[in-house]
Amino acid sequence: MQQAATATKGRRTPEAGRVRPRSVGAASIVALTLALTACTGSGHVQPEAAEESIVSVVDDTTATIGGHWKVYSEPTAESCTEAADDGLTYTYILMQDAPPTDPAKAVAAVEQLWKDRGITTERYRTGAADPILGIRGRGGPATSMDFLADARRFSVVGVSECAEGSAVEERRRQSTSSPTP
Repeated sequence: MQQAATATKGRRTPEAGRVRPRSVGAASIVALTLALTACTGSGHVQPEAAEESIVSVVDDTTATIGGHWKVYSEPTAESCTEAADDGLTYTYILMQDAPPTDPAKAVAAVEQLWKDRGITTERYRTGAADPILGIRGRGGPATSMDFLADARRFSVVGVSECAEGSAVEERRRQSTSSPTP
């Protein structure tokens, strides 16, 4: 399997293929997915465990599908609620242009993987003449998961469980501990 980026602590690094939003459609899909997700976790997990868990399930999802994936968004700390100090989640997004796999087969493979991980799944499809398939999930290691399988582009969005801490403080910590290029 060809990887889009090199692994660092189980996570892809952006130097090998960061994707910039090139289409309104892709950005809209990601925004809609994120808008529909809400943290329902209890905040009993540590931030590092939440991040590692969502990176693992997203990376395993892309490995199950195969092909060349690009980082759309590194794991990013977000607040679980509107209050900045009431827990945090990590959102991680990967995309694949011109996927080599049939969308229906990819959805079936992802559904089985997620069920094996304790994620409750629900398939969906758009109402267009050429429908886009997808599957969303909740539970297990994730507050929410979404796999969108369009013949032109696949995307995987994972939102971790709610962890203890502040997203603002976590982003500040990450920015001060990251080496500058």
